[in-house]
Formats: sequence, structure tokens, C-alpha cells
Amino acid sequence: MNKVAITKSTTKSPASTSQQALWFLIVGASAALVHFLVLVSIVSFTAITPTWANVMAFLLAFIVSFFGHFYLTFRQPMQAYEYDDQKQNAKQNFRVFSWRHSLPTLIKWFASSAVGFAANQSLFVLGLNWFGEHYYIPIWIVVTGIITVMTFSLGKLWAFKS
Repeated sequence: MNKVAITKSTTKSPASTSQQALWFLIVGASAALVHFLVLVSIVSFTAITPTWANVMAFLLAFIVSFFGHFYLTFRQPMQAYEYDDQKQNAKQNFRVFSWRHSLPTLIKWFASSAVGFAANQSLFVLGLNWFGEHYYIPIWIVVTGIITVMTFSLGKLWAFKS
């Protein structure tokens, strides 16, 4: 069988910064919604404190964030994959998630997200200490807004940089 190496997808040009910012807000809002709903659910239905509930909520929201940014915000050119001649036409226009090829991006995005979360968690705990746990929802909203710009920059300039 003949093998064909596909090195880059030429069907789409890289998204502009404004398109990326829009997708970043949409994906980020989706991940933030997951984060928020998990946080509120854990605090409401368990004896876990908001500080620890926020950590658990972050981990679940990270999954939404990574795949949303991987496929929508920071679309990458296809990596070099080999396909049989018959499979080439069917697969060349799809970006395939492959652990082998996507792991470096996943690690960098997790590092970016972890830095963002560390800043988020620090400000969140500081806000809880200043205003009390009763105000955890408005504190979370303000802190999340502050951290958004930082994580967009890390994603665009480092984690998903092609």
C-alpha cells in the first residue's frame, strides 16, 4: 500500500486574533459555566468548603477548556500523519486528536491553566478571607474575569502557538 504524508492542512488559514478572542470567550464561558455549576453544586450538596470545591471544579472545567480551545480557538495545522491512499481524502480535512501529537500542547495548556488557576485560587481565597465565604459567588465571578486576559495570552503566545 502506498503511504501519503500529510504535513499541513491548507484548507483553512489561521484564525485572526479577533476570531480567536471571540472563540476564547465562548469556550472560556462554557468552561467557566461548568466550573461555576460544579463549584455551586459541590458547596450546596456536600460538606466540602468552597476552597476545595473550587479545585475540583477547575479540574472538570479544564477538560472543557482544553478540547474547546484545541478544536475551536487555537486551531492548529494538522500534524504529520501517514494515511493509506484510500483514507487520505476522507481524513485530510479533519483535525485529529492524537495523544502522541497533542500531548505537548495538552501539557502546555495545563501549565497555562494551572498558573491561571493558582492566580485565580489565590485571589479567590483572599476574597473569601476579606469578605467571607457567604460571598463566594460574586468573588468567583470577579476573580474569573481578572484571570481571563492572562490565560488568553498564555494560550495564544505559548500553549497553542503553531
